[in-house]
Amino acid sequence: MDSSTDQPRFEGAQLILGAGEQAEVYDARFLISTLLVYVAKGDGNISDLESDTMIDLLSSTFDTRNSEALARLSSAIMALVNDADVVQKLQNISRGLSADEKDEVFAMLLEVALADEDLDSGEIKAIQLAGQILGLSQDAVHSALRSSSPGA
Repeated sequence: MDSSTDQPRFEGAQLILGAGEQAEVYDARFLISTLLVYVAKGDGNISDLESDTMIDLLSSTFDTRNSEALARLSSAIMALVNDADVVQKLQNISRGLSADEKDEVFAMLLEVALADEDLDSGEIKAIQLAGQILGLSQDAVHSALRSSSPGA
């Protein structure tokens, strides 16, 4: 039996965990949706402005309908609540992104956090963790936070 198929592996932009019928497939859409929800919820709730921004970002980024974007966000919420390994999965997926793609995702996260023009300390912590998940340096994360903060 070849245990290499049990190791996390990339097939194109998808991260495959497991093998055969038990395999789970995650992709950049899962990563982005989950990080968007995580950052938006950083202050304890997701505002209507944040929800609208997340739907718009997902719809335009992946050229999908709003209903599909909403379904992805709902799945992301469930993953954050039910999946103890979600951070590890997100880190694994982010390894398949280029530096430019990581920067684009991070810019989307900042856009959602700033949608209601209030950057809460919980959102800042969520952005910092999201930056770590994406493999960005602390300097890059802090610099982006400083330059995008309201009133900066």
